[in-house]
This record gives sequence, C-alpha cells and structure tokens, in this order.
Amino acid sequence: MWNAAARGFALALALLLCAGCASVDPVVKIGLVAPFEGRHRDIGYDAVYSARLAVRQVNEAGGIGGYRVALVALDDRGDEELARQAAASLAVDPGVVAVIGHYLPQTSGRALPVYEQNGLPFLQMGISPFTAGDPQDLPTEFTADYNALTPFDETPGPFAGPTYDAFGLLLAALAKAEENTGTITRSSVQESLDGLKYEGITGEVYQP
Repeated sequence: MWNAAARGFALALALLLCAGCASVDPVVKIGLVAPFEGRHRDIGYDAVYSARLAVRQVNEAGGIGGYRVALVALDDRGDEELARQAAASLAVDPGVVAVIGHYLPQTSGRALPVYEQNGLPFLQMGISPFTAGDPQDLPTEFTADYNALTPFDETPGPFAGPTYDAFGLLLAALAKAEENTGTITRSSVQESLDGLKYEGITGEVYQP
C-alpha cells in the first residue's frame, strides 16, 4: 500500500516538474569576451558589470519576445590565442546568437575570422563608436545602478558606458529580429543589426 502511494506521489511530482519545465522561457545567449585576468583585467571587470546590468534589466522587464537573455562571459587575458579559443568556444554553441568583445585590436583581429566563418554577429569594442570614454560623463542613474551591482563598490571605468551601449544596440537587434521573424537566430540578428542605430548613454551607436 505504501509503495503504491509512494509511486503515485512520485508520478504526480514528475508531472508537476515536467509542467514547470514546459513553462520555462527559451533562452538566447550573448557572449562577452574580455581580459578578466592579466595586465588588462581592469577592462574586463569594467565591462562585465555593465553587461550584467544590461542583461538583468532586460530580463526584469520580461525578456525579449518570450526569450530570456543569458550572458556567457569568457576570459581571453588579452592573449591572441586565448581570444581565438574563446571565439571558437562561443561559435560551437548554437544558443549564442552574438558576441561583444575583445577590447584590444590584436585579440579582436585574431577572433574576427572565427566569428565570420560561423556567421556569428560580433560587435568589436575599442573602435568607434565603442571607444573608451570619460566615466564622469555617464548619467548618474546608470552610475548608481552600476555601483549597486558590483560586489566591492567599484565605480564605472572607461569601457562601462560603451559596453552598456553595445548591449543596448544588440538587445534592440534581438527584439527587431524576433518581431520580424518570430525567432532569434544568428542570421536574423545580423540582418537586424544592419543599418540599426541606437541612442545610448554615450551617444548614438551602431554596428561599424
């Protein structure tokens, strides 16, 4: 009798769990590659808090067309070979629909062919319009939100604003892709980025 009751409870629990799984929103991933270790690590930590803030805000607002956005942050240490490896790792993950990085010209140059070969949209940081800026020019609301997110009371650095705006542009492209096609893929995101402009906290940004 007890075994039958236990089996019934287990079945009910399994059905409940399955129902919960069915209601989980689909996820799209955005890659962020930056130097989180090594002599350029300040750039990476500057960038990752802006990235987390942008992703948190869009998910708290309901995501994009039923999709939840996930951040995949990888460290290339400012090293060209590690940059290539990080790019290859993101390229083989079908859930990754776009990448922002690598902040240094040599690492971006090494990774770019990997993204191009795999049709993976790439916003290159460190070149116009995503160049380093004066943190003093950032809106006070952004600075307050950024500071609240960091664990050690860090303040925004030169790449905080440009990174946040790069995510803003990319999230706008994801929304446009979902609206136009009903789905978010690498190709639909790339098409949506073409000619797209976004008014960010550092000014107007677009895909170079």
